[in-house]
Amino acid sequence: MFKHIPETILTELNIMHQMESTGAILQYLPHFFHLLANTKGTAFPVSLLEADLKRKEKVLMKNMSEAKKWVMERIDKLKSSPFAKHPLVTPSIERAENSLHFKDNQPPGIFLDRIISSLQLAVTSVASFGNDPLFDGWAEIGTAKKDPNKKAPHFTKQIKGVLPIENRWELADHFGHGVHCWEVMPIKDLGTHEKRGGGKPYINHHITLLYGYVVKLIFPSCIETIFTWKGSNGLQRWREKRDSDLPILFGFLKVLSNYGSYQTIKESSFLRPKTIQEAEELCIQGEIRPYLHQFSLLNREDHPLSQAQLLNLIDTFLNMVEIRITQHSSKLQQARCPIPKKDLRKTDKNKALEWLKIEWMKNKEIAHDTMVDRLMRALRNGEIELTKDYKRATYKKWVKFVDPLSLSEKLRRPKTKNIKNRVVNPSQ
Repeated sequence: MFKHIPETILTELNIMHQMESTGAILQYLPHFFHLLANTKGTAFPVSLLEADLKRKEKVLMKNMSEAKKWVMERIDKLKSSPFAKHPLVTPSIERAENSLHFKDNQPPGIFLDRIISSLQLAVTSVASFGNDPLFDGWAEIGTAKKDPNKKAPHFTKQIKGVLPIENRWELADHFGHGVHCWEVMPIKDLGTHEKRGGGKPYINHHITLLYGYVVKLIFPSCIETIFTWKGSNGLQRWREKRDSDLPILFGFLKVLSNYGSYQTIKESSFLRPKTIQEAEELCIQGEIRPYLHQFSLLNREDHPLSQAQLLNLIDTFLNMVEIRITQHSSKLQQARCPIPKKDLRKTDKNKALEWLKIEWMKNKEIAHDTMVDRLMRALRNGEIELTKDYKRATYKKWVKFVDPLSLSEKLRRPKTKNIKNRVVNPSQ
């Protein structure tokens, strides 16, 4: 199956295939990875994978720093709202602000998820008063209605549609806080009534609460990157990526290699997954202890991976490593035996010689200098295209090289022509 994997590694792989339990394989993984990193043939590709994991960790930390900065800027925007001091709004903003400083040993992905949840609650409390320019570009706010099933107090006929702001606060104690406006509609079946003792007529109205709500938050790339695997099908997408992407599969197997010491790993007091799927989703975000704990359960059906699935992942990993080894060997071979570059000077010479042979066939008695002049004129007129200009001495060598006459015939031929008619190379 494997042609380029060292025998030492294949022996260890065979040992794992003969083990009787998933737990035994997991406990053997640290030794297996140690051999991979220190065996000639696999050490180099594994070192590249380790470096890739460290690089991704640095990128994650950088994205976390930018994400926290983005959240803080949005909290400052919420504080600028005229409703920031409202008794229902202030606590939610303070909670969002405090979430930036409370980590509780949580991995970056889960920590950021809690921060965003707190921010969303704060945005919701401010948005309940309606949309506002402060949300432009980062939050989409919608409008909804709520019917309190109560008949509004008596209002004069002049009141139509929406109550002005001053009246909303008058009604707040009776109908509740956090309402952008009140929509007041007349109750037609009760009609218009006259006040006793005279005065303005009044009409019964029905009130509907209008309030804003958060449709979605628009995140920057630093947050989107951290939340890559969140969403309804995030787990399925991650599994597909894991089975085809070597760095992701390597990172996952490295997580599994912590099984022997998982009880010493700190866990958040707020995270208690109820299902294997929830534990796997937390594992993707960096909270690995609940996921590893599942493998310690006596019932094998409760394990996240069967023994066959785990061995298949290890085989897949080695197969991908072998492809990397093959690619690296190919690059080294090319470096040792580079493809010879095309000699452009030789190509130019061959072009010129072919042209000179034809010219010599027309008249073999032409002097060398005359033939050189004709060659240079042909170059100037575009009859021959060379990659660069050469000195006249070079052209003369080419002319002599293809001279068709014998030595005795060459002696009777004029050696040169009138110097006044000679063509001069512009590059000289």
